[in-house]
Amino acid sequence: MFSADDDPTRPGDGDGRYPVPGADGWSFLPLERNDETREHHITLERDDGERVEMTLPSFVEQGDELEGIAALVIRARERWGELKGLGG
Repeated sequence: MFSADDDPTRPGDGDGRYPVPGADGWSFLPLERNDETREHHITLERDDGERVEMTLPSFVEQGDELEGIAALVIRARERWGELKGLGG
């Protein structure tokens, strides 16, 4: 499992948070692992406090995989917010 603490080249804020590449204003919060189910619980937070949470299986653990999935989830959330704002 990766974290900002594991990679000194990855910019973080010292609290285990770090930016989601390609998603301006969004950050990963510290990642959690459920040892019972072997799943990862991931929370993403936008600068304004909006949060998105997701759970992934333990085999999804590489940084580039998690970042790619996070970017897809963020794009879907932003699209949903835009549609919701239009009455959709």
